Amino acid sequence: MMARASLKLQLVRQIVVVIAILLTSFSALTLAAIAGHLYHDARRDTRTILNNLWSQHRRAISEVIHAYNRPTDPRIWMLRYGQVVARSPNTPPLPPKAQYSGLLWQPAAYQLDVHVRRDEFVIDWPLVSDWALLQQLSLVVLVVTLLGVAASLAVARWATRRTLGPVKSMTAGVQRMLDTGQIWPIPLPNGRDEFHDLAGLLNRLLTDLEERRQRDQALLADATHHLRTPLAVIRGNLDVALGGKPGRGPLHDESVAAVYRTVDDMAHLIEDLLAMEHAANLPHTVLIPMSLDEMAYEVIDDVRALTADRHNLRLDAVCATVGTRSVTAYPAFARRAFWAVLENALHYCDPKAGHISVQIVDDLERGFRGITVGNNGAGIAAEELPKVFTRFYRGEAGRSFGQGTGLGLSLAQALMRAQGGTIGIVSKDSWTRVTLWFRLAEPRLDGLYQNFPQ
Repeated sequence: MMARASLKLQLVRQIVVVIAILLTSFSALTLAAIAGHLYHDARRDTRTILNNLWSQHRRAISEVIHAYNRPTDPRIWMLRYGQVVARSPNTPPLPPKAQYSGLLWQPAAYQLDVHVRRDEFVIDWPLVSDWALLQQLSLVVLVVTLLGVAASLAVARWATRRTLGPVKSMTAGVQRMLDTGQIWPIPLPNGRDEFHDLAGLLNRLLTDLEERRQRDQALLADATHHLRTPLAVIRGNLDVALGGKPGRGPLHDESVAAVYRTVDDMAHLIEDLLAMEHAANLPHTVLIPMSLDEMAYEVIDDVRALTADRHNLRLDAVCATVGTRSVTAYPAFARRAFWAVLENALHYCDPKAGHISVQIVDDLERGFRGITVGNNGAGIAAEELPKVFTRFYRGEAGRSFGQGTGLGLSLAQALMRAQGGTIGIVSKDSWTRVTLWFRLAEPRLDGLYQNFPQ
């Protein structure tokens, strides 16, 4: 795959190519015009000499011809019945054959052959000096063209850097927003040009989006907080009802138990939504070094205690030994993300012979360390894998199991992004693996996680 060329490089390249074409065309036209002018002068001077010879008396023609004796002078022959009767001192005995009378193919001379009654005049004008002049001019034009291309390259780079400066500033502003997760105004370029107008429109759009996001967050926070209280009241009363004396029949007890499960699912859903909202507002400064292995063992012990009655469930854990490098994370979010992935594995593992495997893995080349949670079950179809991190999405296998809200993996993804980590999933046959990747802490921070509250 070819590397993508930047807009600055493309503009510089196009400007230099255009200027090079213009300079080359101008140089070629200039040389052609000079060559044509020299050729026209040689032709005109040859005609002038011929007219001068015609105007002379027959006896004076020989004297005029003998006046041309220098090597650079035109060479003249006067023939009668094919025999040379007079010639200039700078000529060979016989006139040469007619040659091409142009300058672009380095001709030797421009030759004019005219018959006047019984006489024939052959005038051969040497063009060697004209060709030498053209060669010198061509060298000068070439040097000027190369200097012009070099100057155009420097000017093009300066002009594009100055013109695209606002684009670079806006790009840096957008990158800052992506890095910090917060919306900042884009710097306005100097001058009332198109980039200034674009930056102003983008700032208006960002302001509108930020206001909408804040309204949505406030609505979600208000809704979840207002729902927590009535759900707590309902669940408390259900606890009292279920803890009382039975006597209203099994149908009543089953209905109350179903309501209790529904309320519990709603409360769990609200807690997940609040956790996702908290993750969206986590500042990166709260990330600290922590031991991924110890956190994994603690959560796995809690899961084993909660699933002690599930005799058909097998939970294996293979973690690294003490002394390995710590990771940079927010402990509460790391624990909650691990819980979400484990709960997802518990919901969708094989109900008859469930098997969950937890393993610490390393990717030192990228600077990450992760926890992989694998479980057997129905698996996930390849076309569903890109959608599993969407809120409330449940695939065919998830709906058949009848458990979960579809928020587990999306919650884990939000929590991992808030910590600068990632999450990945693979599914093959009946085995699904989800990996939480945390960034490795700096070596100088290893072993310091005991000083921080977990």
